[in-house]
Amino acid sequence: MVMMRDPNWTGPGPGPMIDVPDNSPVDNSPVYSQVKTEVSRVDNGDGTFTVTYRDSTDPNAPTYTETVGTKTVKPVVAAPPDFSNVTNLYNTLGPRVTGAVQTYIDEVYAGVQSGKYSVADAENALKTIGLQADQGMTGAYGAAQGVVAVAPTDNDTGNGNGNGNGDVPIVYSTASDELKAILERYQLGGLFNALNAAVIADKTLAQNTDALFGSVRNNPIYIERFKGNVARVKNGYVPLSEAQYIAQEQSYSTTLKNSGMPKGFYDTKDDFANLMANDISPAELSNRIENGYKMVSNAPPEVVNQLKMMVPDITDANLAAYFLDPTKSGTKIEQMARAANIAAQGKTAGGMQLTGVQAQSLAQAGITTQQAQAGFSQIGQQAGLYRPLQGEQDITQEDILAGTFTNEQAAQQRIARRKRGRTATFEAGGSFAQSQQSNIGLTTVGQ
Repeated sequence: MVMMRDPNWTGPGPGPMIDVPDNSPVDNSPVYSQVKTEVSRVDNGDGTFTVTYRDSTDPNAPTYTETVGTKTVKPVVAAPPDFSNVTNLYNTLGPRVTGAVQTYIDEVYAGVQSGKYSVADAENALKTIGLQADQGMTGAYGAAQGVVAVAPTDNDTGNGNGNGNGDVPIVYSTASDELKAILERYQLGGLFNALNAAVIADKTLAQNTDALFGSVRNNPIYIERFKGNVARVKNGYVPLSEAQYIAQEQSYSTTLKNSGMPKGFYDTKDDFANLMANDISPAELSNRIENGYKMVSNAPPEVVNQLKMMVPDITDANLAAYFLDPTKSGTKIEQMARAANIAAQGKTAGGMQLTGVQAQSLAQAGITTQQAQAGFSQIGQQAGLYRPLQGEQDITQEDILAGTFTNEQAAQQRIARRKRGRTATFEAGGSFAQSQQSNIGLTTVGQ
């Protein structure tokens, strides 16, 4: 029931309030809020999501989609260049050409692999050489030299400086030009005038470098270029061929680079000549770096300090050069490095500064760094035993080293007598006392 005024009242004034049945309809439907609601989301695999929304909590409300997140751009990885055609051309040409042309195709093939030349330029160059070989123009099968220039495909100059990633060098066109190519390879350009007439008269010399250089091996230019061979002969070693000599220079350079040696250390032609003069192979050079320079340069500072004490005037800058010095044997270098480590153990573990002679003597005796550490630790623990008391005979540093590391009988006996004397005194009731002059002495109780 609800209260309302009587709708049938006709009298004056407002009608009376009466109870009437409540027959109004009841709204029992759910109440929805107007809120943006996520319905679902799909991962797009690129850092973004496709999200479906409604702008109401009403499940029957219309939906719509939005893309959220930040799209990730994957880097485009370029496919490696395909060298297969260049390789096939190179392998086909190899048996057909000689001399400067062989050197040329070697350069082109190496250049395309390193990225110096483009694949297109390399293919063009080798195809051109193939056509010239077919015409007997490249010295193939002993034919006369008459090679034309190979034009690059990407508007480069063809001078071989690598500009444009495809600057294929020009092929030489005459016997004289082929001689220039050979002399440039061996860095003997100054011998062109001395050899040009001979090559023009006999073109086969361009394919036989041993015969070509035979007439100029006493020339000052040749001697300077291959000075390592001159010194090898003086030192009793067989001289290397020109090709072997240059190959060894390249091996030295690669060894130094791969070993992480700084630029400027033993990497000049004079340095390489010195190594060859003393028959130091690239493998031995690598061992010297590993066993000598690295062992000391990577060692604690005290090791380097001890080395500098043993080798007067050595600096950080020439430390590497010292260990690469071919006038020193590999064994001597290893002993010097080991001696520096031993001396460092003497200083840090034993409180003892060794002389260079003492450290090297222990190294030559085969004392390892680990043995040195153990021995000097023992010496440090017994430091009081080696300081003489009143009336005791001195035990020298040489005695201490000999008694500890080399088992020298006389030194061990002197140390043993010192120990027995100290032990006997203590057993008799002795005590340590310090005199007014700060000298440690032994006095008997009661005196």
